Amino acid sequence: MRRWVLAPCLVAVLVAGGGEARAQNEGGTAAAESLFQEARKLIDAKRYGEACPKLVASHKLAPAVGTLLNLADCYEKDNKLASAWARFHEAIALAQRLGRPDREKTARDRADKLEPRLIKLTINTREPQAEVKLDGNTLDPAALGSPVPIDSGRHVIEASAKGKKTFSTTLEASEKNKSPSVDIPQLENDPDATKVAPTTVASPRETVDEPPSSGSTQRILGIVAIGAGAVGVGLGAFFGLRTSSLWSDAKARCSEAPVRSAGDVGGLECDQTGVVLATDAQNAGTASTIAFIAGGALLAGGIALYFTAPTGNTSSSTAMRVGVGPGSVVVGGRW
Repeated sequence: MRRWVLAPCLVAVLVAGGGEARAQNEGGTAAAESLFQEARKLIDAKRYGEACPKLVASHKLAPAVGTLLNLADCYEKDNKLASAWARFHEAIALAQRLGRPDREKTARDRADKLEPRLIKLTINTREPQAEVKLDGNTLDPAALGSPVPIDSGRHVIEASAKGKKTFSTTLEASEKNKSPSVDIPQLENDPDATKVAPTTVASPRETVDEPPSSGSTQRILGIVAIGAGAVGVGLGAFFGLRTSSLWSDAKARCSEAPVRSAGDVGGLECDQTGVVLATDAQNAGTASTIAFIAGGALLAGGIALYFTAPTGNTSSSTAMRVGVGPGSVVVGGRW
C-alpha cells in the first residue's frame, strides 16, 4: 500500500532528476577544479599537509589521472612514500582504462623510482582467528606475514578475537629500518567475555480483551489509495500533454535527415535544442505511462479495500486473552 501511495510522487522526482543530475555534475566539476587550483598554490608554498587533502577531495568529485599524479607527487614531497606509491599505481590503472599511455608511463616510472625507498611492515600472528587492524583499518588475512608498504611515522597495530583480550602495540616507522615487523602473540582468554547475562522472568500480567476491528482503518486506507490514484492519473494526463507540446517544439527545430547522425531524432535531423527537447519529450512520455499505470493500480486497490472492509461488529466475540507467568504461557479466548 505504501508503494502505491508513493508511486505518483516518485514519477515527478524521476522526471526532474535528469536536469538536476546534469547541474550537480557541472557543479561537482567546478568544485573539483577549484580545489585542484587551491592545492597547487599550497604545494607551491610547500604546505603539503593542507594541499594533499584538497587533491583527495578534488579527485572524489571528478576522478582524473592528472589529479592522481599531482596527489602522488604531493604525498611524496610530504614524505608519505607509501601513500604516494599507492596513488601512482591508481593512476596507472586509470590511465590504462582511459587509453592514456603517456600518463601510464609517467605514473609507472615514478612508482618504480619510489619502490626502493618504501618502508614495508610485516605483521605475524600466532592467533589464527584474530582480526588485525593497522591504524584502525582491518587487514585482509592474506596480508599477514607479507610486507605491507607504510608511511613513516607512528602506527597502531591491534588484534582481537571472540572471547580473547585485545592486543595492541605502537610502531614508530622511519627510513632507518625499512623492514620492521610486529609479532602478535597468542591472545589471552577474557574471563569477562564468558560470563552469561542473568535472565529475567516475566511477571504475570492481566488479561486484555481486544475488540474486533470495525473495518474503519481499511476504509481509510482505501480512501487514501483512491485519492493517490486520482493524483497519479492526473499526473499521467499532465505529462501526456507535456509530451505532445515538447514533440511539437522539437519538430520545429528539425528537418528531414538524409543520413543518420548524432542529431538524428526519429528520422529528423535536429539542432542541439531540438535534441534536448526531443529527449525531454521522451522522458515526459515515460513518466506519463508510469503515472497512468500507478494511478490505475491505486484506484483499483483503493476501491477494493473500501468495499471489502467490515461494516461493523460481528455477533460472536473474537476477543483473545493472553496470560504470561513464570515458566508458562496461557492462551485463551471467546469464540
